[in-house]
Amino acid sequence: MDIVYPKILKENLLFRAKILERAENDREYQEALKEACRKNRLFFFNVFLYTYDPRKEIKDIPFITYKFQDEELILWDAECATNSKDNLFEKTRDMGVTFCLGGNDLYDWLFSEQRVEIRWGSRKEQYVDTRGDMDCIFEKFRYMLRHFPNWLLPKGFSFNEHDNTMRLINPETGSIISGEATNDDFGRGGRKYRIRFDEFAFWECDENAWKACADATRCRTALSTPSGSGNKFAHLANENTEKIAKKTLHWTLHPEKSKGAYYLDPHGDQIPLGTVEEAFECWLIHRNEKAGSGLKGGVVRSLWYDAECERRTEKEIAEELDIDYLASGSPFYDLVELLKQKEWEYGVRANPTMEIPNGRYIKANIIEVQHKPKILERPDGWVRIFELPKKNHQYLVAADTAEGLPKGDECAAVLKDKWTLNTCAVIKGRMAPEDFAYKLFMLSKLFNECMAAPENNNHGYTTCRDFEELGGNLYYTRPANQAKHSLAVPKRGWTTDIRSRPEMLDISAENIRCHATELRDPDLISQCKTFVHNDKTGKPEGDGSFLDDCVIANAICDAVIRQYPFKPASSINKYKQVARDMKRVRNGGYSFAPR
Repeated sequence: MDIVYPKILKENLLFRAKILERAENDREYQEALKEACRKNRLFFFNVFLYTYDPRKEIKDIPFITYKFQDEELILWDAECATNSKDNLFEKTRDMGVTFCLGGNDLYDWLFSEQRVEIRWGSRKEQYVDTRGDMDCIFEKFRYMLRHFPNWLLPKGFSFNEHDNTMRLINPETGSIISGEATNDDFGRGGRKYRIRFDEFAFWECDENAWKACADATRCRTALSTPSGSGNKFAHLANENTEKIAKKTLHWTLHPEKSKGAYYLDPHGDQIPLGTVEEAFECWLIHRNEKAGSGLKGGVVRSLWYDAECERRTEKEIAEELDIDYLASGSPFYDLVELLKQKEWEYGVRANPTMEIPNGRYIKANIIEVQHKPKILERPDGWVRIFELPKKNHQYLVAADTAEGLPKGDECAAVLKDKWTLNTCAVIKGRMAPEDFAYKLFMLSKLFNECMAAPENNNHGYTTCRDFEELGGNLYYTRPANQAKHSLAVPKRGWTTDIRSRPEMLDISAENIRCHATELRDPDLISQCKTFVHNDKTGKPEGDGSFLDDCVIANAICDAVIRQYPFKPASSINKYKQVARDMKRVRNGGYSFAPR
């Protein structure tokens, strides 16, 4: 029996009333309706499910699905479970995702011929099940069940007996929908048809919980609005992998929210976007672009979006509306300006006498030939060079040193032209401190024997010592507020402490904000995007498991150049003398002070 259902509100209400009246005392028709549900999942949604919206005058609303909910959400999600495929939904708030997935689970709980077990989890227990709170997951299940006619409920079902805290039981088939708060062992033990991770970006033990469920089910579902780029949800959403299926449910897909949609071009002109599909495709292309010109939010907009931006903060817009992982995570750098930084691309020169084209970099090793550094271009080279050294130009290289372990942080060095403040070379990778010192020495020697400022914390001490023993021009940290005749000895390398760290990061942020530097290096720019204010530690650092070695090296470089800026040739000798004086211990012998 193929029953056609209307999707206009008034007609849908009349249709529901008509079939319920007919089915009330007609068991044969009841079975026909059940069979129609089994054959067509969307029939079940549009004829028997209700949704709740406290913002509207009539709060109980027949669930009439939108096109994007039919194709991109309900049917696609069901197919993932059938095919035993993990899936993920990145979404704008208020797209009906939880109701749609809850409806899918009720459908399987009701109509599956075999016993199924479905688990829902959220970051706190009260978000899983709190009686009377429609914001929690299980109260949505109860709400939908209470709107069913009695004959649609499982045989023998009793709310008092089979509706427990975080547990719904189908007495007819034994199917169960259960709930659990987040924990390291979430979902571990037993077999589940599928496991849902609600608002997964906000889970504290996200990595362990995701792993724990791998053997318990073949279909894990992660759904969330974003909350920064350093959590497991963000990693899953942004990985290029075939291990998990993904859907993006942006507000442009919603026919009510996308009314009057338009694209704000670079000249400030509004380009109308006629259809939902056109608006969504345009947003995908310009996803990371910001409106600027005093406007909050992105360049794909609508009447609804403009109104929402007026009443929300930039972070709320990024998190609740724009599915913006970077801006939703308290970024340290100005993302509008940072996104203007161009990532240069790898290229190979036709011959070694050529200049490096603008917008390209080469990979090379630097070797010594007859006591002079030489560039040996190689695809596996340990240095990326964006500009070749120029005579009479002044450079500086700064470095963040790591231990060199296979699973540890990476060593990173950034070399800049003192006059332009543009990145000219970058070293990045895992290497021993002494190996890093040699590479820094060769890079410094190539670029006019420039000064190097490796961080001296921990393993940086070895790098600084070895660099100096090789004969490199090493930066020394002068103790703060050092008196003219102080006996305090300057320290090899750059010292990062509670005073210098915020200062050097602020200098680098100012250079980016004021367009004073070209970062160029893809890894450096990428790390700057994921460098955030960490609310837990109270300091800026890489978001989650993201590295920040290049960011620190770049910040040190900017800070040291602020101390030792570009100087005309006549002043260089004076600076070399100052550097030698810094290394010399005052009154270091057994001499007497003058009378």
